Amino acid sequence: MNRAAGVPETVVIERQQQIDEFCAQSRAEGRFAFDTEFVMEDRYEPEVCLVQLASENAVVLIDPFLKLDLLPVWELVCDPQVETVVHAGQEDLAMAVRRTGRVARRVLDLQIAAGLVGYDYPLSLQKLVQSTLHVRLHKSKTLTDWRQRPLNAAQLRYAADDVNYLLAVRRKLHDRLVRAGRLEWAAEEFRGFEDMSLYARVEEDKLQRVKGISVLKGRQLAVARRLLLWRDELAQVLNRPARIALKDHLLVEIARHELSSFSELRELRGLNMSDKNVQALGGIVKEAMATPAEEWPIAKPYDEEAPREAVLVALATAVVRGYCLDYDLAYSLIATKKSLRDLIRHRTIGQPSDATAVELLCGWRGQTVGVILDEVLAGRRTIHVEPSNGEWVVRVGPVSRPALEPGGEHSLRQPS
Repeated sequence: MNRAAGVPETVVIERQQQIDEFCAQSRAEGRFAFDTEFVMEDRYEPEVCLVQLASENAVVLIDPFLKLDLLPVWELVCDPQVETVVHAGQEDLAMAVRRTGRVARRVLDLQIAAGLVGYDYPLSLQKLVQSTLHVRLHKSKTLTDWRQRPLNAAQLRYAADDVNYLLAVRRKLHDRLVRAGRLEWAAEEFRGFEDMSLYARVEEDKLQRVKGISVLKGRQLAVARRLLLWRDELAQVLNRPARIALKDHLLVEIARHELSSFSELRELRGLNMSDKNVQALGGIVKEAMATPAEEWPIAKPYDEEAPREAVLVALATAVVRGYCLDYDLAYSLIATKKSLRDLIRHRTIGQPSDATAVELLCGWRGQTVGVILDEVLAGRRTIHVEPSNGEWVVRVGPVSRPALEPGGEHSLRQPS
């Protein structure tokens, strides 16, 4: 143990037996810390360059380039009997999910836990460690190329620090969650990591995310949809990000003018692909142009916020921000502009019609800010501004009908 730093010495794993021993140790302890370093800027699939793990008594770094079998690690992440502690870990967890075909289980994400007990969200690991443990991390290798070998001592130290302190921070945050009565809130948030759709390549609404797609309609959208599918297939073959294989603005331009001849396509500035792929691209456009009209995508209408709706969203934002300040919650974790708008539209125009599709009416959010916003929208609560500690804050007044508890205070504002 490195007693000066208060953390275990770091071991760079070179043998398969060491991986197996660490996994067995973590299963015995019931939890471990997990992180990866990967490169994805110029790849279709992220390339794992280093795996960092920590138990109560060991910190280990695994070099995937040594061709060791990492399956035991990926299976450990998906083991329902073992808690995986991460910080902002969705992309790291996705590595295990893709390689096992199973969802991550029993995840505890420290960034989310911190947001539930008064820290900002999102909060960097460096700031979280400093705030909870009073240890300063020196994060100077954020842009390092993790594919290069050999890794130097500074890179290894940087990588080890990503897991060195996670279990200690977990203990601090767990204690605060217990004192605040928010363990169930945290568990509800962490269950989201067990939803396979979180890690899937989202196809639904993919067309709407293409920059500039709003200028297309009818058959043009059918061409764009087919180009998206072809682009993804080409990107896999080339092992390049899809938007590098065929940039969004070029995809839209081709679909808009239905360019299909080799000469037309070759004239496009920025279309950097082989003649073979250009010919294939033209064939795809011709194929898509034959799509029957009844199969054309329907253009998604622009979601314009009405002036009165904007006022209600601003009002709801102020109410939720005030609630978060009063009860040590990170606003960005609780609500978004979309979630506020969804609640307002549900209550005012009945869209969406299903309350379970409205995030702020479900789970712990629905039991807290959802109830308060409902009371405000129904006119059963008042809103006023008052000074507090030298600042002006928004307060929600008591219910104008019989109070939910003595004094008219909201019984669900503070967790018990």
